[in-house]
Amino acid sequence: MNLDSEYRDGYLVSVEMKKIWAIELDLLKKLVDICRKHDLRVWIEGGTLLGAVRHQGFIPWDDDIDVTMPRPDYEKLRLICAKELEAPYFLQTPYNDEHYCCGHAQLRNSNTTAVRPSDCYRPYNQGIFIDIFILDGMPDDMVERKQLVKNVRRRLRCLKSIDYPILLSGRLGLLFRKYWWRRKVMKYGFAQLYQYVDDLLLQHSWDDSRQLGHVAFAGDRFIWDKHIFDHTTMLSFEGLQVPAPGDYDAYLKVVFGPDYMTPVKCPNMHGAVVFDTDHSYKERMPDIRRAYRRSAVKRLLAKL
Repeated sequence: MNLDSEYRDGYLVSVEMKKIWAIELDLLKKLVDICRKHDLRVWIEGGTLLGAVRHQGFIPWDDDIDVTMPRPDYEKLRLICAKELEAPYFLQTPYNDEHYCCGHAQLRNSNTTAVRPSDCYRPYNQGIFIDIFILDGMPDDMVERKQLVKNVRRRLRCLKSIDYPILLSGRLGLLFRKYWWRRKVMKYGFAQLYQYVDDLLLQHSWDDSRQLGHVAFAGDRFIWDKHIFDHTTMLSFEGLQVPAPGDYDAYLKVVFGPDYMTPVKCPNMHGAVVFDTDHSYKERMPDIRRAYRRSAVKRLLAKL
């Protein structure tokens, strides 16, 4: 990738952002190569798919890459990456990186930094990443669907609370939940408690479902008909040929609406992430935590 700054659609893409993009493209290529080697289905999605269709690359104001996989293929990927990936690449899941429970996996470069300040107390890998969302089957019955989403979200909230900075956030009401679930983790282990989430999702198999969603990440916010993913088409993304859902038009209309080809500048999902392409998150974390503490104390004092 050309690392010079440039204007795209009237938006200045800085050298620093180009460096982040280059690392993410390397992660995407690594993932696609592994999936191709092992005949696993994977597709770009979200803003990455929109960028491929509308810009043939990144949306100029976006800072990440999103892909999605069917649940059966994702489960195979977890096992394959445990054997094939070497540092600095790391496939991050709740089963190999304790305390990580975002509802999807991430492929990270461990020699870099991508830390959301509010997550700086969470003791898991926080290198630059690409998101790997999991397509799970959805029950047809709406009452059952709502209950599934409710149960999954409840467990994820509980697990996320164990590292929540209660005093700095001022949310004292979470104190009991935090220490109750810390005790559970000590007794049963984090992975076993997270397994409850996947057990719920596996009740609705890919083969038997007509509709799919990212239940653990987005609940029932976005639901796609399964036929959208019946076949794969290749699209250009920053010079790479990457797999996309066959009916990507139907996919994009669900997420962005029928006018998705009209650019609308909006915030990305990651907010004020601290990026560093040259240093590991382990090196940067002490400074990020100090800055977060100072900012949190100022906010709390302002409320007094």
